[in-house]
Amino acid sequence: MGAKKLNLSADEIASPFTGEQATRFPPILSPEQLAELLGKSVKTVYEWMAKGRLDGAYRKRGKHALFWRDRALDIIFNGKEWN
Repeated sequence: MGAKKLNLSADEIASPFTGEQATRFPPILSPEQLAELLGKSVKTVYEWMAKGRLDGAYRKRGKHALFWRDRALDIIFNGKEWN
């Protein structure tokens, strides 16, 4: 029997980002900041982008990508499973 997936609410996603964390991880993040927030490498973030796993959580302008912090976390925690 599979465990029921419990999704995080928008408030649960945003609530840790107050005080110092809000300064360190603002609502719009660079790939480096997102990698630091997740404890992953920047290479992993770019791989996820290439595989479409973070679609809808970022915008690219030329060579630069910017992530919406809360959307990225929503996709990672509440999105479909990655195989």
